[in-house]
Amino acid sequence: MRLTIAQIDIIREAARQNFGADALVWLFGSRVDDTKRGGDVDLYVEATRRDTLMPALRCKIALEDRLDLTVDLIVKELGKDKPIYNLAKAQGVRL
Repeated sequence: MRLTIAQIDIIREAARQNFGADALVWLFGSRVDDTKRGGDVDLYVEATRRDTLMPALRCKIALEDRLDLTVDLIVKELGKDKPIYNLAKAQGVRL
């Protein structure tokens, strides 16, 4: 996984602040592969709150500012089951 401990802490804290203490976060995509270089940060978040649009925008902006990297943020919509959710969890690493 190509994130530092400090970057992981920043991600966890931003998720907690924007989605609540029970939010779960996975890193997926190219940053999971140690043989690759560069790339954005792909994150998948599961939260129990229904209103995720504004928290997702605030979280993405905060992460991009603090990490100085492009962040793609996918937040699970309650009651929905999209293929990307399963893919992110299966191929990702929980932070």
